[in-house]
Amino acid sequence: MLNEKDANLDPISGEPGAHPVGTGLGATGGAVAGAAFGAMGGPVGAAIGGVAGAVAGGLAGKAGAEAVNPTAEEAYWRERYQDEPYYEAGRTYDDYGPAYALGWSGGNLYGSEFSAVEPELARRWEEQRGRSSLAWPDARYATRAAWDRINEGQLADTAEPLDNDDVIDVLNDLVETCHDGEYGFKACMERTETAQLKSTFEQRMRDCASSAAELASEVLRLGGVPEDGGTVSGAAHRGWVAVKGMLTSDSDLAVLEECERGEDTALARYRKALKQDLPADVRSLVERQMQGVQKNHDLVKALRDEYRLRS
Repeated sequence: MLNEKDANLDPISGEPGAHPVGTGLGATGGAVAGAAFGAMGGPVGAAIGGVAGAVAGGLAGKAGAEAVNPTAEEAYWRERYQDEPYYEAGRTYDDYGPAYALGWSGGNLYGSEFSAVEPELARRWEEQRGRSSLAWPDARYATRAAWDRINEGQLADTAEPLDNDDVIDVLNDLVETCHDGEYGFKACMERTETAQLKSTFEQRMRDCASSAAELASEVLRLGGVPEDGGTVSGAAHRGWVAVKGMLTSDSDLAVLEECERGEDTALARYRKALKQDLPADVRSLVERQMQGVQKNHDLVKALRDEYRLRS
C-alpha cells in the first residue's frame, strides 16, 4: 500500500501519482484563461472563472507531466550533467538535479516555446530549488536542456512525412527565426559602447541575414512565399534588450545575457525543425545552418561568462 508521503497525491483530485510542477504549471495557465473568460461576468465572475480554470488547467498539467518518466529522466541527467556546456566545476548533481526536474516536469505542458513560460518557471525555481545553490540565471540552462529533451522526444514520436506546403512552413518558421536573430543582434549592437561587442554583434547580425536569405531562396524554389519579418516573441526579446540596457548599471552583461536567451530560442526552433521528416536536401541545409546557430550561441555564452567574471 502506498504511503501518503510517497504517493505524490494530486492536490486537485486526491489521486496518487501527481507531478507537483506539472499540476502547478497547468493550474497557473488554467487560472489565467479561466479568469479572462469569467471576467465577462464582472469581478465575481473573474474570481470563479479563475478557480475553475485552475482546476481544469491543473488536471491538464498533471496529465502532461505524467507522460514523462521521472526515474528515467533523473538517471539520464545524473549520468551526463558534468558533460554539459553549462556545468561549472565543483558543483554536484544536487545543484543541477532540481533544475532538470523543473524542466522535464514542465517541458510538455506548453509546447516548445520555453520563453513563454520562463517567468513562471523562474518563480517556481525559488520555491522548489531544494538544496541547489544555483540562482535562476544559472539554473535555467539545465531547466532548458531538460525542457528541450522532453519536447524533442515528443516531436520524434509524432513525426510524419511532410508534404511540400508543410516543408515550406518549416522553412518559413526558420526564416522568421533568422530575422529575429538579425534584429536581435542589431538591438544588442545598439545597446553597447564596447568596440569588441559591437563588432561581434554586427558579424552575427550579418550571419543571420545571410541564413534568412538562403532559407528564403529555398522557399521560393519550392513554390512558396518567404516570410519577411520576425516573430512576436522575437520582438519582445529585442524590446527587453533595450530595457535591460537602460535599467541595468552593467549593461554589457545584461545585454549578453538577454542575447543568449535569444540564441537559446533559435537553437530550440532549429532542433524542432530537424525532428520533422524533411527532404534530404532541405535537412542538409537546416543542419548546416544549425551548426552556425550553435556557434553563435557558444560565442555569446563565452562572452557572457567573461563579463560575469569582470562584474
